[in-house]
Amino acid sequence: MKSHPHIFIIVAAFGSCVEEFPTQTQNLETLLVVDALITTVFKAHKIELSRVFAFEDEEPSPEVGAIVQVIDNQGNEFVFDETEPGAYVSQIEFSAELGKSYQMHIETADGKNYISKEVTTPNNTEVGDVTPERVFSEDGEEGVGIFLDTPANSSEPTFFRYEFDEAYKIIAPRWEPFQFQVKLNTPCIGEAFVVDITRWQDERQTCFGTSKSQRLILSSSADLKEESDTRFQLHFLSGENYVISHRYSINVIQYSQTQDAHSFYQRLGDFSSTPDIFSLTQPGFLEGNILSASDAEEMVLGYFEVASISEKRMFFNYTDLFPEEPLPPYPFNCETIGNPRLFPEGYTCFAIGDCEGQCVSPLIEQIETERVVYAGIKDGDTLAPYFTWPSPCGDCTALGTNVIPEFWIEE
Repeated sequence: MKSHPHIFIIVAAFGSCVEEFPTQTQNLETLLVVDALITTVFKAHKIELSRVFAFEDEEPSPEVGAIVQVIDNQGNEFVFDETEPGAYVSQIEFSAELGKSYQMHIETADGKNYISKEVTTPNNTEVGDVTPERVFSEDGEEGVGIFLDTPANSSEPTFFRYEFDEAYKIIAPRWEPFQFQVKLNTPCIGEAFVVDITRWQDERQTCFGTSKSQRLILSSSADLKEESDTRFQLHFLSGENYVISHRYSINVIQYSQTQDAHSFYQRLGDFSSTPDIFSLTQPGFLEGNILSASDAEEMVLGYFEVASISEKRMFFNYTDLFPEEPLPPYPFNCETIGNPRLFPEGYTCFAIGDCEGQCVSPLIEQIETERVVYAGIKDGDTLAPYFTWPSPCGDCTALGTNVIPEFWIEE
């Protein structure tokens, strides 16, 4: 699992008014940013620390040399080691346990101490059914809606945050079993430019692409208008999106949250529509649950969350929802065939190794920069003997990996 989005925000939460910072933000450079999520998944968990960057800077500064610990209410300590600048990973694998509470302790290299409020692991709720349906978006675009049944079988309000991982099959529409092989690329020496063809040694026709959700998705049983109103659209895929062309999979990750964590994320969502909070340039602050133990006036940006996790994966084929219909357009033009010259125009040799004019083979340059793949032979043309396709048209690894994901299943 990945941790929640970086959380340094745009509005002060110390009251009803907005506390603005000056445009030049030297005074913000001392603020600690904490990105911490502990879950019920048994693994080595990670906590990320950085210093808030000035608005004119491009990236945050990692907080190095800190001592990071998570301690449960029974006194068990989980120590985190810095594995790369600003990234702290637990020395041992562990999982948050139901009924236990956890508290994070941080001591920075300059001796300052920070502590989170105690957070109790929320009860886990199994993720509901995930189903695809052919629908129209609010803008009238036809596509596939991914719908999720929100569990609502408890008398107590339940709070959820969702992420999802997508995986999809890619089939190169112009794949050929042959590839180019550059034999000679020595202007004015010997045959100068020689290109041959050979068979691919690995899979280049069928690959797999992946992507992760980039927006904040929240749900709560308290928000339901009726007891039966438990279904909502998690994701929408345009019918023109090539990722659904063959076989598509989505893995829904449901975080059962505390009410406080859910409230924090709701406020975060209200103040920002940006998937990467570090890209924000509007000044302000959103209070989390982490405090400075050294200075009561010091602000800390971030949130320490403990969440229970449930996951569910679903597959569908394009033909399941769009039978006998054309596939979505491929993201590259694979209708116009190329025929780059092997020998450049104006190519002239005055002596061995002494090239004058155009001395770079257009075909070899495109092969070596992986811009084209083999499409066929042009008989009788020694200057431009091969046809080509743009690489993604005949080599699926330009868009994905030819390694089949472990979770992948066919019909």
